[in-house]
This record gives sequence, structure tokens and C-alpha cells, in this order.
Amino acid sequence: MRKQNSQYTVHSWIKWVLLGLILIVISCLTYLFFLYSDIQDNRTLKYQDSKDAVIEKTSVSQIENITEYNGKNQFHVIFGSTNEGANKIVFVPLNENSGKLTTFNQAEIISQQEIKNSWAKQCEDCELIDITPAIENSEPLWEVTYIDDSNRYIFDYLSMFDGTRVQQYRLKSIFN
Repeated sequence: MRKQNSQYTVHSWIKWVLLGLILIVISCLTYLFFLYSDIQDNRTLKYQDSKDAVIEKTSVSQIENITEYNGKNQFHVIFGSTNEGANKIVFVPLNENSGKLTTFNQAEIISQQEIKNSWAKQCEDCELIDITPAIENSEPLWEVTYIDDSNRYIFDYLSMFDGTRVQQYRLKSIFN
């Protein structure tokens, strides 16, 4: 009997291990893709319900944009306009117990761009992350998130009507 050459045994073993690893990696990537898709679908699942409620219950006839705000309560924030051309912001509560929509006329509030300009003058060495609409206790706010010159992550809540600070959270990074 002839013994099989060990060189061929090693090559065969390495080939099967590599093939198995490649299949595991492909399976994991496929799983992660479908998990990500499912999470994204669930995140925007109720957008259509909120859009329908705004069209039905308010004077808004055209919806331009929809975002989310997660504070004490969760809201969909809808930017839209009426048939007369008035621009509105509508806060749609996602809490089952609170079905009341809160609507504000954009002509009566400080614009996002004005808030950004004012912030840039006050905080020259800061890095702006985002400016989003928020609402707390039925008061419309701008949530300005940024990193200040001390490397703190700041949540600044400013009134949409006059730009005054309502609340501010400063988070200091402990890992750098």
C-alpha cells in the first residue's frame, strides 16, 4: 500500500477550511443586509400613517419632508404646505394615547437657517452635527447638536419663536 503524500493532504484540508470560512462570511453578510433592511423598514413603517393623518386632519395638502423627534415622547415631524402656499410644521405624536396633532406656521417661527447663523456666531470653534425640530410640553423647539471647543457633545434646545435657550445638555466624552 502506498501512503498518500502529506503535501496533498494539507492542500485539501486548507481548501476545505477556506471554502467553509468564505461560506460563513457570505452567510453573515447576507444576514446583516436583511437585518439592516428590516430595521430601516420598521423605522419608516408609520411614516405613511402620519402623512395620511396630516392630510386628513390639517390644512396641509402637500408634504415635503418627514423626520423624527425622540424626546419625552416620540413624534414624526412633517414639513408641508397648504393649498394657499402657507408652509407648516406638524408634530404627529406616535404615542397611542395622544392623538392630537400640533401645527405651527413656519412664517411665525425662526427658520433653521437663522438658528444656524446665530449658532455659528456664538460658537466659532464648534462642529455642528445637526439642527432638527423638536417639541416638549407643546412648545416647538430647535434641537441643535454640536461638539464644542472643549470636545463636549451638546444638545441645545432653542425656542422656535424667539431663539431663546430652553434647555441644554452637555455630555463629556470619557474615552478619547
